[in-house]
Amino acid sequence: MTVQRPTHKTGAKRIRERQRRMHLFTGALLVAYVYVPANSGSLFEAAIRWVVLPLLVVDGLLMWQWPKLRRLARQLAAHR
Repeated sequence: MTVQRPTHKTGAKRIRERQRRMHLFTGALLVAYVYVPANSGSLFEAAIRWVVLPLLVVDGLLMWQWPKLRRLARQLAAHR
């Protein structure tokens, strides 16, 4: 009987999968915003404009630059 130990990559993989799911979900909300008939002043419209879209942009930038950010964090931790 072998016991599988969780590895660092398993945790990182799980985080990436969750991040991708959230990115796709917020992207789907954005698509709904574009294709649903406009109801000026609706709560949905305000939520998309002020919450979902900024989160989508930040999340996309983080996914894109994650390796560089991780390297920078390691370098800063090594200097301490």
